[in-house]
Amino acid sequence: MALQSQKIDIRVLWLALGTFALGTDSFVMAGVLPSIAHDMGVTESVAGQLVTVFALAYAAGAPVLAAITARWPRHRVLLSSLGVFCLANIGSAIAPNFRLLLLSRVLAGCCAALYSPMAYALGTSLAPSEKRGKALALVASGLMLATVFGSPAGTWVGEHFGWRFSFSLVVFLAGLACFVLLVVGVPGDKENATLSLKERLVPMREPRMLLALSPTLFGYLGIYLLYTYLGISLQQSMHLTDISGYLLVFGIGNLIGNWLAGFMTDRLGSARPMIMGQILVMLCLVLFSFASFFPIGALLTLLCLGIVMPSFFAPQQHRLLHLAPQHANVLLALNNSMLYLGIGSAGAIGGLLLHYAPALVLGPIGALSVLLALLLLLLSLWRSKRVQPVEIEQDVEKVA
Repeated sequence: MALQSQKIDIRVLWLALGTFALGTDSFVMAGVLPSIAHDMGVTESVAGQLVTVFALAYAAGAPVLAAITARWPRHRVLLSSLGVFCLANIGSAIAPNFRLLLLSRVLAGCCAALYSPMAYALGTSLAPSEKRGKALALVASGLMLATVFGSPAGTWVGEHFGWRFSFSLVVFLAGLACFVLLVVGVPGDKENATLSLKERLVPMREPRMLLALSPTLFGYLGIYLLYTYLGISLQQSMHLTDISGYLLVFGIGNLIGNWLAGFMTDRLGSARPMIMGQILVMLCLVLFSFASFFPIGALLTLLCLGIVMPSFFAPQQHRLLHLAPQHANVLLALNNSMLYLGIGSAGAIGGLLLHYAPALVLGPIGALSVLLALLLLLLSLWRSKRVQPVEIEQDVEKVA
């Protein structure tokens, strides 16, 4: 029995399957946007707003819905959000027009915003204290594996059977995870911390913390300006329709980069990997505009972009923990919202740009956004050296 108690509960893997479904749903859009635009009779820039509404619903919904459901049992929030997420994707798969498809993406984004933090919280409760970090990594691995396998698989399915079947794949994955978790059960609450929306947004009142969070927004805006419209970019440059292989290479790079980011952060701290990572991301974004005309060039550039992209997010999380360790959970949640706000903004800005210019310009303009993120990061690092660690109102202890 003592040996058994030291193991991570198998239910953590089913939580990871849920995050894998969420990641597949989010990342697969890059590969099926051209098909959706064609079938729905809208321009590709308008179809890109499907990414925008999903990401903005996630970014805005995360703190709002967390506050609304703060007093609800966590296991019920988790199962309900995953179940409704499944229904939202059924709605996406059968949507008869673009307006209803858009609404289904808003609902899916809200459900993803609820499920993710609940999955992380319950994942740690299913592991002994000395293995909670590993349990968190297992749940988070679902998102990482979605870039390697989920997105390419969903894109391949969409290309050969139609984009509606890409959403059907997500329905199957989320439905399976929800069904198994419902059957095996997930633990109830011991004690819930309840924070109001006002309390959750307290760090945003502190200018130094707002400055520290802003590189996430502009950094991922720049990256996803290209990634969101990757299918359209490769279609224009090489007349490709199936980009699943390109997404697979990008995902493999992302997997390698995630490991390297953790290694570099442990060895070098957070500042240097972030600075080097953003410089390399800028180079990759600019280079892609030229490399996208050649299969090998596009593959190598996407592999490099996948490797260097994680060198920003993990060190940024690490840095925020040190800036205000007493409010770590709140800051990490806000950083995640900034990430999705950047993704949503990329979809909107990219759609606007495609009205007036070819997809070729998305990489260089994305590089300018990453340059702004780098300048804000350097300013934030400079200010951090001049002042003491941030003291935020003491009533914010942790996020439920």
